[in-house]
Amino acid sequence: MRTAHALMSVARPALLAALVALATPAGAQDLAVYKGAGCEGKPRIAGFEQWLGRPIDRVVDFLARDSWQKMVDSSRWISGCWRGAPYALALSVPMLPNGKDNTLRAGAEGAYDRYFQEIARILVADGHAGAVIRLGWEFNGGWYPWAAKKDPKAWVAFWQRIVTTMRDVPGADFKFDWNPTLGWQQVPSDQVYPGDAYVDIIGLDVYNQTWTKGVKTPEQRWDDLMNQSFGLKWHADFARKHGKPMSFAEWGTGTRPDGHGGGDDPLFVRNMAAWIRAHPVLYQGYWDYPAHDFNAEVSRGKLPEAGAELRRQFGRAG
Repeated sequence: MRTAHALMSVARPALLAALVALATPAGAQDLAVYKGAGCEGKPRIAGFEQWLGRPIDRVVDFLARDSWQKMVDSSRWISGCWRGAPYALALSVPMLPNGKDNTLRAGAEGAYDRYFQEIARILVADGHAGAVIRLGWEFNGGWYPWAAKKDPKAWVAFWQRIVTTMRDVPGADFKFDWNPTLGWQQVPSDQVYPGDAYVDIIGLDVYNQTWTKGVKTPEQRWDDLMNQSFGLKWHADFARKHGKPMSFAEWGTGTRPDGHGGGDDPLFVRNMAAWIRAHPVLYQGYWDYPAHDFNAEVSRGKLPEAGAELRRQFGRAG
C-alpha cells in the first residue's frame, strides 16, 4: 500500500488530467447526501432518492465527539449501520473530542494513536476499507476542539500521525480529505496543509451565507463566495497546484437563525452545479438536513425553487 501511494504521487499530473476529463456532466462525480447520523439517517435515504429521481452514490456521516470512548463507539455503530449498503462512505472523523484535557500537542506525540487504530480496524472489518475520511473537518474555524489556530504546528503533525496510523492498519485503503470551510476564518487554511503525502482529496464546505457588508442579492452572494479570500476560486487553484481531486462534502442553501443564510436560492444551486461540473470533483454532498445552525433541507418542499433546481441539475433528468 505504501508503494502504491508513492506511485500515485509520482503519477499525480496524469491522474489530475484524467479526473478533469471525467468531470463533465453534473452528477458524473459521486453524489452524496447527509440525512442524519447512522441508522437514524439511513431510512431517510430512500425518500431522498425517490424525491431526486435517482440513487445516490455516497453518504456523509459523522463520528461523535463527546469523548474518546463515544467516538470509538459511534464508529462501531455508524460502520455497522452502513455495512452492506450500496453507498460509499465519507466519514467525518474528529481529531479531538470535547474536553480541555485533549490537546493537539498530545496527539502529535502519539497519546491518542490507539483510538484511531481502533476506528480504522472497525471500518475495515465492516467493509469500509476504502472510505473517505474527512479528518478534522472545518479546522480553519474555531468551533471544534481541533481548531488549528490553537497550535498550527501541532495540528499538522497530529494530522500526519493520524493518517499514518490509520493507513498502517491491515487492509486499509482510506482516502483522506483535507476539508476546510470556505473563507478566511481563524487561521489561513494553506498555512496548515499537511503535505501531499498525507492528503488524497482537497475539500471545501460551502454554504450559501454571507456576512459581507453590502452583499444582498443572489448574484452578489455568489460573487462573494467565489472571489473572497479562501473562496471557491482559491480552492480550485489550491487543488490544481497540489495535483489533488476536489470535494464538496457539505454544501447547501437555506436559512440560519441569525438571518445570514441565502434562503431559497436556485441561482446558488445552479452555479454550484456548473462549478462542480467544470472541475475534478471526486464527490459532492448536499446538506439535506434541518440542522439548528443551517437548515438546507430541500426535499420536503420548504425551499421549493432551490429544490426544483437541485432536481434539474442532479436528478435523473439532469
